[in-house]
Amino acid sequence: MLQKCANPGCTVPFRSLHEGKLFLAETFAPESPDGSFDGNRRKIRKREHFWLCAACSTQFTLHFDAYQGMLTVPIGNGTRRRAPGQQAACAGAV
Repeated sequence: MLQKCANPGCTVPFRSLHEGKLFLAETFAPESPDGSFDGNRRKIRKREHFWLCAACSTQFTLHFDAYQGMLTVPIGNGTRRRAPGQQAACAGAV
């Protein structure tokens, strides 16, 4: 369940789908001893929802990286990603 804005530098709690922007990330389940395959030998997919508050969604978008997870990326600068652990500032943080 969504708890707060996906921006690590923001503490705005999730309250409604009418505010901000919702993202759906579909990834493959991590490798496991059983192979993480369904009955048809297809890899099992995992779906997760992420949400950016209204203030953050005007400045950032989300990008999924297979090794680092969900990253906050400034809008208009899709080639530049934050370093792991670096937080993006949010004007709407309370």
